[in-house]
Amino acid sequence: MTGAARAGLAAAGAAAAIAATVFGWSNGPAPEAGPPPTVAPEPAPPALDGAALFRSKGCAICHDGPDSTSPMDGFPDLSAASVWAGTRRDRVDAAAYLAESIAEPWAFRAPGFSAMGPTTQMPGLDLTEEEIDAVVTFLLGT
Repeated sequence: MTGAARAGLAAAGAAAAIAATVFGWSNGPAPEAGPPPTVAPEPAPPALDGAALFRSKGCAICHDGPDSTSPMDGFPDLSAASVWAGTRRDRVDAAAYLAESIAEPWAFRAPGFSAMGPTTQMPGLDLTEEEIDAVVTFLLGT
């Protein structure tokens, strides 16, 4: 065999090896996909405790609540809010009425509120919507 023939044969063998490799890559079985990487979900924020907020934000100083009695007289009793809160304003349900009363205490004056005491109106408490919802849920017993 001549040198040229050997070189041609070597080149043909190399081409065949490359073709076999490429053919194997494109026609072989696809590797099985493993499970996607596990990503831990972010924990849900803890539920707000409406009873604790009722006390810590100062509501229980002036108002009786479902589980507390205020040392002050003359302020609306909130202990049975679920009974009367939905009747205070036309087309306003109990939850909406209480939420508005907390967020905007000057929007509506409760019947029977004497306005005689250390304050003539409820102070703005600067609560978040989530905190208001938690206090309303506590007051309504839901």
